[in-house]
Amino acid sequence: MKLELSGVSRAFGEHRALDGVSYRCEGAGSVVLIGPSGGGKSTLLRILAGLERPDAGRVAVGGVVLRTDETSLRAHRRTLGVVFQAFNLFPHLTAQCNISLPLVEVHGFTRADADRRAMEVLERFQLGAHAGKKPGQLSGGQRQRAAIARAIAARPKLLLFDEPTSALDPEMTAEVLEVIRELREEGRDLVLVTHEMGFARLVADEVVFLAGGRVVENGSAEAVFGRPESDVVRDFLARILRY
Repeated sequence: MKLELSGVSRAFGEHRALDGVSYRCEGAGSVVLIGPSGGGKSTLLRILAGLERPDAGRVAVGGVVLRTDETSLRAHRRTLGVVFQAFNLFPHLTAQCNISLPLVEVHGFTRADADRRAMEVLERFQLGAHAGKKPGQLSGGQRQRAAIARAIAARPKLLLFDEPTSALDPEMTAEVLEVIRELREEGRDLVLVTHEMGFARLVADEVVFLAGGRVVENGSAEAVFGRPESDVVRDFLARILRY
């Protein structure tokens, strides 16, 4: 994975969510964004996903500079799989249709190929027996697994996860984290926003700590968690990892 951010800023009214963020990585398979709530993690992920436009700065994904016109952003989004904390499944569609519809409408699959691919990924995540159920008939963990299945169905170049376990209980959290770990072990490139510090340490090739809209520290998981250089990072981890 190759990411490059240079002076990226984004404000919402008086609130400066990102304040001149610069960061570069090349070769990392998994980048995990951590830090306090309100630090800019989700905003940065949405910019990488082409769902938010930066007010200033330059973003490049895979060596390609991300342009901010709608046509370019739409093309960029087709190369990604994005998983949100609130699942974002269509409530009136079955699990299978939630996956097959984007394949037809966005990626140009035939209906038969889309249905076949949807069943493949549902089976991959032990959801084949639930293909005909609507989201309201699924557990939280099953809904999030369906969302992950939808994200990988078109074989994206990069997977983006925005706090995918924040709405789940501990058992369902473990279930979803195991799926993400398996995807990482398969060699899929991913960027993950999470408050699950143990999991972040396990799966991250590179950790980026954001606070106050800025990158405070970045480096390997071993370095950031084991030998943090910043007092801000050290204090945050001491509080979070205390219990």
